[in-house]
Amino acid sequence: MHQPTAVKYIIKIILRFFLVYGLLFAVYRFAVLERRPDFFTIQTARQTDLLFRATGHQTRWKVLPDGARVGIFDKGRWILNIIEGCNSVSIIILFLAFVWAFPAPWKERLWFSAAGTVLIWAVNLLRLWILGLVYAYRYSWFDPMHRVFFPAVIYGMVVVLWIIWMRRMMRRGVV
Repeated sequence: MHQPTAVKYIIKIILRFFLVYGLLFAVYRFAVLERRPDFFTIQTARQTDLLFRATGHQTRWKVLPDGARVGIFDKGRWILNIIEGCNSVSIIILFLAFVWAFPAPWKERLWFSAAGTVLIWAVNLLRLWILGLVYAYRYSWFDPMHRVFFPAVIYGMVVVLWIIWMRRMMRRGVV
C-alpha cells in the first residue's frame, strides 16, 4: 500500500471505530435511560450471586433503596455493591467497536464478537466474585484489587483479544 492509500485506509478504520462505538454507546444509554439499575446490571448481580451460591455462600442480591445500586449480601452482611459501570457493557462496546472497525467477513466478525463478549462477561463475573470474597475476608486488599489489578486484567484481556483479531485478519489477508 502506498502512503495516500494507507492513510485513507487508517482514517476509514478510525471513523468506523468511532461510528460503531458511538452508535452502540448511544443505544445502550438510551436503553438504560431512567432505569436504574438497568437490565445488564441486574443480570450481573444475579449471575454473581449464583457464583457465590455455587461456592457455598449464603448470598442474596437486592436493589438498594437509592435505586442505583444492587447489593450482594452474605448471611445478611454486605459484601458487594454493583453499579452500572460494573456490568462490563462499556468494555464490551469498546471491544466490539474495534472488531467491527476493520473490514472482515461477516461470519468472522459475528463469531469473534460473540466469543469475545462471552469471555469479557465471564471474566467480569469472576472479577466481581473475587472482589466480594476480598471484601469479606481481606478488606485491605479490596481497593488495590478494584482500582489497579482488575482494570489491568480486563483491559489487558481486551487488548489481547484485539491482537488476536488483527493477527487472524492479517493471516487471511483482510488487513
